[in-house]
Amino acid sequence: MLIKIVSKLKYVFIPCQKNNYRPEFLASRFLSFYLIFLLILKIVAISSFICFPGSIFFADIVKSALINLVNNEREELGIQSLKENPILSEAAYLKAQDMLEKDYFSHYSPEGVDPWYWFKESGYNYQFAGENLAIGFLESEQVFNGWIQSPSHRNNLLSSKYSETGIAVMKGEFDGKETTVVVQLFGKPQALSTAGEASKPIPIAEAQELEPKEEEIMKELPPEELVAGEEKESESEKGLTFQLSSFIFSEYFGLTQKIIYASLIFVIIALMINIFVKFNVQHKDLIYKAVFFLVLLVLFIVLDKSTIIQIISHSFNIY
Repeated sequence: MLIKIVSKLKYVFIPCQKNNYRPEFLASRFLSFYLIFLLILKIVAISSFICFPGSIFFADIVKSALINLVNNEREELGIQSLKENPILSEAAYLKAQDMLEKDYFSHYSPEGVDPWYWFKESGYNYQFAGENLAIGFLESEQVFNGWIQSPSHRNNLLSSKYSETGIAVMKGEFDGKETTVVVQLFGKPQALSTAGEASKPIPIAEAQELEPKEEEIMKELPPEELVAGEEKESESEKGLTFQLSSFIFSEYFGLTQKIIYASLIFVIIALMINIFVKFNVQHKDLIYKAVFFLVLLVLFIVLDKSTIIQIISHSFNIY
């Protein structure tokens, strides 16, 4: 059995007299069909990446992905993970809604309403508080990378003073164009034993401190309360459709790239074997064919997420 397997592998990959020095792997139509398969994978990946922002699951998946990205970074640095607080998510939703309704992108509204107003409005009684904003993004990693590369935003993401977070992702019209905004709030609730003591919030970007705020009673949202305009845990989120959408948006593109990388290495090895095992017997058509496939695979690899983001017309900004 082992001898048969070795013989078959030799026939497929190694030039020898049995295959007329034309390895079946390069000589057959397999590579052509495999290239079509990879092309289909790539087209699906790019199409889903471009079209997915219109999906009903987009906001929930971006929200979940952002929390995971932030917590992964915090855990690597030995910082306590952030817990999602529905009251903070409600505050983030109110802020996102206000920005889209009044057509502004700032920590302060045109009327001068500061970020801490939304904490108060939702009933979050904090010791420390912060806010990160983003607009016009195409996927969660773009937002996270934009924030983590900005010192002030990075301070919010990785501050040990925060223990909770809330995120709202909302689509709407801004400056005459359809876009998506994300508001991430950070906080540490005021302990009951120190509820009467003065506390100072830490805002994003300006790094200024506000005056001590009066004690407030934290509201508890009932289980059926809507958070960020959607149910906390809808049945669709628990279903197969949501899981599939989450996989396609978060992991499918990366998995496709890994398959293409592996294919590139495999074809390179096959080409090297074909050239050097029987150097005096060369079939140029096989070499040209393998090189052609290698060029296409490299193009597939170059067309990654970052390249697509640069190609697609959009205006991404953080604040």
